[in-house]
Order: sequence, then C-alpha cells, then structure tokens
Amino acid sequence: MRCGMSDNGSMSETGAGGLRERKRRATQAAIERGALELVMEHGYDNVTVEMICEYTMISPRTFFNYAGSKERAVLGIDPPLPGQERRDAYVRGLGGSPLEDLAGTLAEGLAELGGAGPDTLRRRHRIMQDNPALAMKEFARMEEAQNSIVDLVSARLVGDDPSRASDPGLDAEARMIVSLTLGIVHYLMREWIAGGVEADDGEALRRATALARRIAAA
Repeated sequence: MRCGMSDNGSMSETGAGGLRERKRRATQAAIERGALELVMEHGYDNVTVEMICEYTMISPRTFFNYAGSKERAVLGIDPPLPGQERRDAYVRGLGGSPLEDLAGTLAEGLAELGGAGPDTLRRRHRIMQDNPALAMKEFARMEEAQNSIVDLVSARLVGDDPSRASDPGLDAEARMIVSLTLGIVHYLMREWIAGGVEADDGEALRRATALARRIAAA
C-alpha cells in the first residue's frame, strides 16, 4: 500500500501557517516511510528517487524540495536538532542544570520528529548495518549536529555566567555536557525502541538523568 501524498494536496494553505506546517510534516513523513519501505524490500542500492516518487505519488520536484537526496530520505530529512523555539528556551533555562535541561530538550525534540517511531528507528538501524557507507554518512551528520549542540550549551553557560565568555575551558565543559547528555538520550532511545518507555516519558528521563548523576558522582 502506497504512502499517498499528492503534490497539490487537499488542504488550503491560505493564511494557515499551522496547516502548512502539518502538510509539510505529512509530506515529509510520507517520503521517509516510502523510502524505508522500498529499501527494506529492494535494498538501498536498488532504490531510485524515481521509485520513491512513484511510491509516494509526488513529483521529483517535490521530492528534492523536501528531501534533497535519497540518502536524506532514508536517514531522516530533518537533522536531530531542537527547533529554534526549544533552543531559545534552553538558553534561557528550564529550571534544571544545563545537562538536565539539555537531556529534556533533545528527548522532546526527537519524540516530535515526523514518523520517527520505534519501527522507523529499527529499520534505519538495520539499513545502516547493511550499508556501512551510509552509516558513515550518518555518523558525519551526527558529528555536525553535535557541534551545533555544543554551541547551544556554550550559549547557555555564558548566559548563566557572562564572565565565562572568555573562559578557555568553556568549550571543553560544553562538549562534556553534550557527550553525557547524548549518552542519556541514547539510553532512552534504546528503551524506546525496545518498548520499555514512551518517547515523551518525562519520568523515564528523570530516572535516567539521576542514574547518570549518581554514576558520575561515584
């Protein structure tokens, strides 16, 4: 059964920013689902952009406007980064430590990525196992995303203490916070994929953060 998202759509976009965003997410999710299903069936090297367009009933122009490449359609179109609103809120502070607030920000952002549920993550993991070159490209993308998060944490640390703007140890501390936080998020994602927790389970996030804090203290 095809994913089905026409180029014209059936929703009016006039004066409806929220509606346009929902349409964008629906089209994006359809492209990602179609790409994954085709790759699981035919293999990554045997799937073409034309096949994805036919499967999802969109034009090549729409595909490239949304995904840009087959690689991004399979790995996920949006990078795993919080949106600007979440980034601004994190820099202002959410009531916890920089690490705790970052773990919550990243976990919530991942939970909202269109179509990235446990089944999708399992499929992507299997595809990358079967295609090491694709896995390396995803690793490079994650490195780029991680550098962006380091900049975000640095802005938060300086916001908490402006005198740290010239601190030579600022970057190292920000990178350590990001590394620890990504470990927490990775732990939660494994639990999510296994069905142990919900993607937006705040209590699970608090437990994981507390466990990391106890281990670090020991």
